[in-house]
Amino acid sequence: MYLRHTHTLAAVAAAVTVLLSACGGGGGSNDDEAPGPGTPPVTPTPEPTVSVTGFVLDGGIDNAIACLDVNNNRSCDADEPQARTAGGQFDIASNVGSDHIVLIQAGTDAKTADGPVAAPYVLTAPLGRHATITPFTTLLQSEVDSGRAANLTQAEGTLLSFLVGSAGQVGGIQLYDNYLPLPDTESTLAQTKMLTLGQLLTRGFAETSGMAGLDAKAAFAAYGQAASGSLQQVLYPITAPLDPVQRESLFASVKDSLVATPQALAAVAKAAAKTQAEAIEGAWIKTSGTGKEVYVFAGDGTFVHQFLQGPSSTDTAFDNGLGYRYGRYSISGGTIAITLLEAANSSGPANGVQTFNISGNAMNLGGSSLTRVASASNALVGGWVRPNGLSTPEYMVIFEDGTYAHGTFYYQNDRQTGTATALETARNVGLQIGSYTVNAANADVIDFGETTVDFNGALSVPSNPGVAHLQNDGSISLFGLRLVKLGSAQGAKAVTGFSEATRSRIWSGRYFSRTVSGSGNGAVVEYIYVRGPNDIQSFRNVPTTSTEACPAATAPFGAIDPADGVLKHFVIGTGTAATAGLAQRRLNFGTAASFSSYTPIARPTATAARCVVPM
Repeated sequence: MYLRHTHTLAAVAAAVTVLLSACGGGGGSNDDEAPGPGTPPVTPTPEPTVSVTGFVLDGGIDNAIACLDVNNNRSCDADEPQARTAGGQFDIASNVGSDHIVLIQAGTDAKTADGPVAAPYVLTAPLGRHATITPFTTLLQSEVDSGRAANLTQAEGTLLSFLVGSAGQVGGIQLYDNYLPLPDTESTLAQTKMLTLGQLLTRGFAETSGMAGLDAKAAFAAYGQAASGSLQQVLYPITAPLDPVQRESLFASVKDSLVATPQALAAVAKAAAKTQAEAIEGAWIKTSGTGKEVYVFAGDGTFVHQFLQGPSSTDTAFDNGLGYRYGRYSISGGTIAITLLEAANSSGPANGVQTFNISGNAMNLGGSSLTRVASASNALVGGWVRPNGLSTPEYMVIFEDGTYAHGTFYYQNDRQTGTATALETARNVGLQIGSYTVNAANADVIDFGETTVDFNGALSVPSNPGVAHLQNDGSISLFGLRLVKLGSAQGAKAVTGFSEATRSRIWSGRYFSRTVSGSGNGAVVEYIYVRGPNDIQSFRNVPTTSTEACPAATAPFGAIDPADGVLKHFVIGTGTAATAGLAQRRLNFGTAASFSSYTPIARPTATAARCVVPM
């Protein structure tokens, strides 16, 4: 672990103190007079020296480098003002300007009270806000460096909303606070949560920094690529200080939420380098005897497939096979390689390499005929996505017939119940289908009308009715959401992150169960624990009246992605009432012909299951 739970200083005094050194002169001469014979030359007045002091919340770390990042490369270079930490404190003497950020560069030669740092990482804070440097101040700068936030103020708002929704704080602790307890006092629950999450984040930073091919600034920008939208979900299960084994287990279960994947970073680089859209980018519609389906292909190599309507015009029950698939795609000549990461329906694009060709607004994909959603007369018609939407991927398809479909894949809070439990944060999809018109008085305003389908609609926008505004840059702004059009220059550069749609946030750390046999106290219940994307554990209880050992159980699948041919999806049921509770949510797995269903549950206790219950 990188951060240590130690009792140390709770705060640091003023971060910046300006000390003007005294200057000496000779014989009362002034600048306009040449010194007389034998008069010693006037000593130049030294530049004012700034003492940049602070504390890094990493367990009283020693021998880490603290510096001012003068050249803005997110690394402490030899010619930059710097000092070494001692007990977590630092004091940098500098005569450079005050518009640089403060870096803490912890290498393997740095030590905490519990031993050397295992892998290098960097923490930072803006100068003037660096009295306490933490993983949370680091995420702020990562948001700005990556372009996900336009400035520090916007980054603060984003990060606060990710921590505890609108409250923007955890038990009174805010982003720039020192959340260590005062000496000889016990940690509050809020302090414990922030400290433990900080430990996990710092390890995530170290693993991201260690990815091949990332320079210091690229690694720094990537810190928040996965982590920012995961904070609330990771905070929830922390209810007490964790020992090293428990921290290790929790990190394993949420690693994908804290460490940017190479695929996600490759998508960011690909989108940033693009100057024009490819032919496939945009929304495509498939209509057949099985219903109405839409495909949305984004320029970063991700796609989503969504059922809009079942075989019957009234069939909108997602539990009966409707749903979505998402993943990655790559094109080579006349073939397209599909990599599915989630398959929440029994039909759709298949995993693997398929034939592919486009002719104008027609596409043949693996034998299926698709038509581009486009219009020569209505610029609104087509596919729209949320730029930099890795944490909250969303899309909208606007059709020429005056209807639209809007889909969401993740939101931190359950607005139906007003809670944010571990299960409530695990959500995958909201879908809203409705009508729209262009405002008669202002062509830049879109009026949304009645909703015909509103599945898990608390996760869907626009509101019903709602209004969107067409911006000068061609984007659409609605309900605090900005969407750019695929096929445009903005859309080509948009990082939608469909295939990163919080996969481990949906799955990791979740428990599911089903009754195998019996009922009541005599029931045998099978439990599934998703420890990580490729680490599935299974165990059973035995009747509570028995003293026999729990029988071994083989997990029904070994990974959460569907590449093994087993469809697995976390289903949000059709009920929308708060009283529906867990009945709305379950895990289905199997094949299109036969699904098994597990109910999501809270972490079982020894009373509920006498097997070893993993962390």
